Amino acid sequence: MNYYHIACKYVTPIFRTFYNYRIVGAENLKQAARRGRVVVCTTHSSDLGGMIVGMAVRLVLKTDPYIVVNSKFRKNVLTYFFLRKMNIIWIMGNDMLGNYPALKEIRNMLTEQNTNVIIIAPQGVYNKPKPEYIKFRQGFAIPCKQTAKAGIAVHVVPAIDVGATYRGMPLIGTRIAAVFGEPIKVHKNEERGRLTLKLESAVKQLMHENNISRVKSG
Repeated sequence: MNYYHIACKYVTPIFRTFYNYRIVGAENLKQAARRGRVVVCTTHSSDLGGMIVGMAVRLVLKTDPYIVVNSKFRKNVLTYFFLRKMNIIWIMGNDMLGNYPALKEIRNMLTEQNTNVIIIAPQGVYNKPKPEYIKFRQGFAIPCKQTAKAGIAVHVVPAIDVGATYRGMPLIGTRIAAVFGEPIKVHKNEERGRLTLKLESAVKQLMHENNISRVKSG
């Protein structure tokens, strides 16, 4: 049984009960999916971030997303036990040359295999959950541009998780949310650096607009 099915059936109700789990900006996800391929680019600022965003994508779009994960997590037995039940694309982290096979796989999935949703955390490693620390790598833009050049519509959807702690479980009663911003259309001739700056700006705006005390359901 797929991880996302289990998470949405059993974990989501627990999150809603103890953490008032909400999805903000669901329509932005739906809008991007109606237009073509979707690459959700999220921050990597908490232990639960991937679960919070991944469950939201599954609940909103009714599809199991693929998620890009650093291959180092294969070494953690407990983490790998859960990851192996997910749709995973393994990547090498900072090793750009070593990432080539993964980027090629992402491109093929978007252009040839009709994969609708892929989740990437362009920060790569844990970063403090503050807007001033947001700095994304440009690697995510490579398969996005290649997909656009192939004549397939692709949109990058900025995303953040709100309320989760940097490490460990948040206190019961903390309001947790997955927040999705407006889709960014990828143009085939757009520079990687420009697309990356657009994403960084959109994510920083989401972080400024959605703090723990102001999260509203969407």
